[in-house]
Amino acid sequence: MKLEQPQSMRTVFFDAGFTLLEPHPSVAEICHQVCQQLSLHIHLEQLQGQIEVAEDFYFRHVRSHPHIWADNQDIDDFWIEYYAHLLRPFIEEHDEQRLYQLARTINTEFEKHTSWQLYPDVHETLGTLHERGYSLGVISDWGISLGPILRQLELTRYFDCVLISAATRHAKPSPTLYDLALQRANAIPDYTIHIGDSYINDVLGARTVGITPVLLDRAHRVTEQTLDCLLVHSLTELLDILEVERLEGEYK
Repeated sequence: MKLEQPQSMRTVFFDAGFTLLEPHPSVAEICHQVCQQLSLHIHLEQLQGQIEVAEDFYFRHVRSHPHIWADNQDIDDFWIEYYAHLLRPFIEEHDEQRLYQLARTINTEFEKHTSWQLYPDVHETLGTLHERGYSLGVISDWGISLGPILRQLELTRYFDCVLISAATRHAKPSPTLYDLALQRANAIPDYTIHIGDSYINDVLGARTVGITPVLLDRAHRVTEQTLDCLLVHSLTELLDILEVERLEGEYK
């Protein structure tokens, strides 16, 4: 699938998590570090084995509470429960106080920029589009900590606007969130692209207001034959879709 009239596009919105940045070194390793600091000595492999249980909680809860990303307190409560599910097998029965102390500390750790790293294609893509005069923005389901994280990772210089669900009180795939992004960027839907890693939240959400969606599939889980939208496996492929010549030099 190709983009019709790629040269007409003037605005590009990006999802944040697993599009621009990912946990570093990993969710299990960050949890393990916090546990070690708080004298819960368990093996990293044990934590990694519990990730599936925590992820099951994640998907069940998000399906039954689709609006949690629109409230910062709800987001905090959700992640604390997520980490409690992850750690519960390693805590003595009925010691809920210690369990939630650990879960809250882990949640706080993920609010720091040091728990996140950029994908290697981020600076090149954003730098090239910025230099070429595109208007750039972020649309993300995240708590209010995302703003400082993006600042500390030196990304805010690229963006004309950052729309965070907890701050706007609207979450993906709500058309209100995407409409707000268009207003903030002073953008026209027909000349706008949104790229993210979730078909429901990013592709369908963008479509509700007429923005052209691009699905980012870094893990190569899907193929073009199974999709009804533009597909890329890296951010730099977005430059090819837009027919933007890559600039020489390094981006940091």
